[in-house]
Amino acid sequence: MAKRVRNHVNPLSILTEHSFEGFGNDRPMFVDVGACKGEFAAELLAKFPDHNFLLFEIRRPLAEALRQKFADDSNVAVFDGDAGRNFRAILEPCLKQGATIKQIFINFPDPWFKEKHKKRRFVNATFLQKLSEWLPESTEFVFQTDQESLFHETLEVVQESPFDQIEKFHTSVHGIPTHWERQKLLEKAPIWRMKFRAKTGLPRDRS
Repeated sequence: MAKRVRNHVNPLSILTEHSFEGFGNDRPMFVDVGACKGEFAAELLAKFPDHNFLLFEIRRPLAEALRQKFADDSNVAVFDGDAGRNFRAILEPCLKQGATIKQIFINFPDPWFKEKHKKRRFVNATFLQKLSEWLPESTEFVFQTDQESLFHETLEVVQESPFDQIEKFHTSVHGIPTHWERQKLLEKAPIWRMKFRAKTGLPRDRS
């Protein structure tokens, strides 16, 4: 019997720390946080084969499956565990090699509805503040969810952060719906989407 993969994993309980030496080139990059089974990343890779891809998946069995799925793609790197804890350590070496991080995708994340669990959300005030200190202002976040309350609560967090260049949009990003999105569209369920970037002119830590 196949081992059951948990749907909900508390990122704050995972203390694994990763390091990364980068891809060794300055290709533009996409980052997929919560890549799940990799359907979205695979279609994105087919559309942008000259880009590098960083995939984060908190559930180790799914991360291992992603590594196998993209084993022949030297421009794809997969990391398990808490993406937030490892974000700078993984992305910054790529920046130092001259890469441009074009977009960071947060597609249909766990909503963590309970008030005491909201601190587990990937997009939170503390994380955005820390990101603004080193992430280039050209990098764009793409956030998509089928949970209206999560969207509006996240929107408020972003509006009060250094990431205040916000644009709502209405169609699948790059014309690629995720697996979960396809299911929701078949149900005629609404999808809430936004892109956001940091304010221009913020001081950056170049160390």
